[in-house]
Amino acid sequence: MPEKAIAERHRSSTRRLITGIGLALIVLGMLWFSVFRTEESIDLGTTATVLAKPRPLPAFTLTDHQGDSFTEKSLHGQWTFLYFGYTSCPDVCPPVLATLIRTDRILRETPAPGSSRPVPRIVFVSLDPERDTKERIMRYLSRFNPDFLGATGTEEEIRNLTRQLGVTYRRSYKDKPGEDYIIDHSSFILLITPQGRIRATFFPPHDPAAIAEDFRKISVIIGNRPGESVFD
Repeated sequence: MPEKAIAERHRSSTRRLITGIGLALIVLGMLWFSVFRTEESIDLGTTATVLAKPRPLPAFTLTDHQGDSFTEKSLHGQWTFLYFGYTSCPDVCPPVLATLIRTDRILRETPAPGSSRPVPRIVFVSLDPERDTKERIMRYLSRFNPDFLGATGTEEEIRNLTRQLGVTYRRSYKDKPGEDYIIDHSSFILLITPQGRIRATFFPPHDPAAIAEDFRKISVIIGNRPGESVFD
């Protein structure tokens, strides 16, 4: 067999292997969070997985797209949809961000009756610190909604945070390490309470109307239960 054909066959096998590993990581992340569904979740008639007890976010330090420090305390004070991706993402991140835009629009146009809960802000954390500078993140998010907040950090900072949240990701090189790459990653959305705690997880496929309705239920129903508050 010609050397060129052998090399191409080897590259194809390598790509399949890396892709398989990436998919396995994503599945592991979903399995990690699936524990909440069976042991620690509550049924509110939502498509989201709602935690019976909100989990505190781990301590972390990143930098937002304006160059300011971004920590777990930055998520205090209002509801937040938290999503992890990267600006070069070809097929997963754009539709998720578009879904969040539509969710935001639905919540603003048709708020729940009697609800004073503010619309959640949307935070995008990059999994690609090598390429995603704060300037690049700012340009990317401005294409969707200039009110979105972006954040990034060092590889170690990102990995420490994602490991504790069950977010999995892995680079897949098109040919060989050192060349262009994509990142296989989890695509769930986290709902963070105003006290900086994880309250629910939205797994794909994402539907903006369902996410909006779930948020209304979570923020109103749980908050109105005797002895229980979404701010706990």
